[in-house]
Amino acid sequence: MRKIIYTNKDHLFEELHRSDINQKPDVEIKINPKIKYQKHIGFGGALTDAACITFNYLNKDNKKRYIDSYFSKEGLNYNLIRYPLGSCDFSTHNYQYLETDNIDDLDISADEDRIKMYKQINNVQMDLSVFLVPWSPSAFMKTNNDMNHGGKLKPEYFDLWAKTMAKSAYLLKKQGINIISINTQNEPLATQVWDSCIYTGKEEADFVYNHLLGALKEYGLSDLAIGVWDHNRDVLKERIDETFSNKLKPEDVECVFYHWYSKKDFEQLDYIHDKYPSLHLIMSEGCVELLLDKDGQNSIGNFEHAEVYIHQIINDLNHYCEGYIDWNLSLDSRGGPNHVGNFCEAPIMISENGELKYMYSYYAIKHFSHFIMPGAYRIHCEINNEDIELVSYLNPDKSTVVIIYNKSNDTHYILNPLNKKEIVELLPHTIYTIL
Repeated sequence: MRKIIYTNKDHLFEELHRSDINQKPDVEIKINPKIKYQKHIGFGGALTDAACITFNYLNKDNKKRYIDSYFSKEGLNYNLIRYPLGSCDFSTHNYQYLETDNIDDLDISADEDRIKMYKQINNVQMDLSVFLVPWSPSAFMKTNNDMNHGGKLKPEYFDLWAKTMAKSAYLLKKQGINIISINTQNEPLATQVWDSCIYTGKEEADFVYNHLLGALKEYGLSDLAIGVWDHNRDVLKERIDETFSNKLKPEDVECVFYHWYSKKDFEQLDYIHDKYPSLHLIMSEGCVELLLDKDGQNSIGNFEHAEVYIHQIINDLNHYCEGYIDWNLSLDSRGGPNHVGNFCEAPIMISENGELKYMYSYYAIKHFSHFIMPGAYRIHCEINNEDIELVSYLNPDKSTVVIIYNKSNDTHYILNPLNKKEIVELLPHTIYTIL
């Protein structure tokens, strides 16, 4: 049965009930399922220490509710997880699994709670794919002897750090975590006050080609996909061209990860897709940064935050993004824990007394992740009005999904692209999923 689901500030993921609309369409939408583009791999979020800490605020019943909300078919149907290798800003302190120059001392016991949470998730979603990425090597391996504030990996530690990454992945896989990809570095051009490390494109390529590939082979992990970049999409052209300017070739890696924080520059994705067609484009981090909002933490729960998600997701998908990974699965009522005060909003916020709060962004994501199935193909669609944003997919079961967002302050009218006999009213600042 055809149906339409919509969300705005006053209606959360509700079915639109039919009514006679005596209006002529002022917007034309065209869908052509015969023209197919990229294949979709899924949606997901990051299993950070902050997500795990806040998850553990919940009682047994709410833990189940939380996991179902994200990972069940009735919820967001997430199947992707980004997993920090060691600490990140959303940890309570800096740590790495190896703090000596002896690889035999490597210990992943700091991840005990995250591993336990992963296993509970895996009981609900058995087809999880995990992307592993570090924020910083151990302090002693870096030029600034600090996991924070940038710095670089000392050349004499390239081999040891590559082995640290590979052995960590090996041990986490032994714990049952389905790691399918390992990335070299989170945000390798950002000198952050939190866990960070700087690589040029050529340095990242050297690390992969001369060190990481061999380390993965040593630990029997040659089947893991390798990802590069994992930073903003605004300089993708220059960065990826530099990365593949020497010995490292596109066939040596599989993924280009990127973040949304440049807010635009979607055409950069087209460039990578066209020039390096074997590489998979995956959006690996995006969130609402409360420090950048004029109202700060008082803005938590604003509908405008959901609209950021909607705009970003539609445009990324329309420019060859194959997978979409949100940042923290959950945060506390301040937007942490975070060891440097870099507070953000997550789709689910959890108070220390265990109260779950669903943000508008949760429902915005659901318009995509609940209906676009892994294995779906984006199909051709056109629209003749700049007030409206649009993306469409053909699922493996042959069902068509059309997602429409009216970003304007005006009401518009369309013919339902899946039922030409029906006129649909598009309310201002509202997202619609048509099935």
